[in-house]
Amino acid sequence: KGFACAISYYGGGILEAAAEQPKCPVIAHFGERDHVIPVAGVRAFGEAHPDVGVYIYAADHGFNCDQRGSYDPAAATLARQRTLDFLRQQAASLNRT
Repeated sequence: KGFACAISYYGGGILEAAAEQPKCPVIAHFGERDHVIPVAGVRAFGEAHPDVGVYIYAADHGFNCDQRGSYDPAAATLARQRTLDFLRQQAASLNRT
């Protein structure tokens, strides 16, 4: 309520909230080699929420931050493209209503 959509990058805490249903369209980006957020939990979250776009990249936690050693340009570029596509899709959806 109050959000048109939401985007999560390696969302700490999102797995603990898996029982809650999102109230807006959501996509989430995770690193497969993330030592903070277990990939098994990410996959379970995706199965519990088939309407959420869950993307897993062959990368570590913080793959999108170019100030970290874990920065992965390929994963960051793909996540950015998916994010922008999602935002365009949501904006188009709002314009139709």
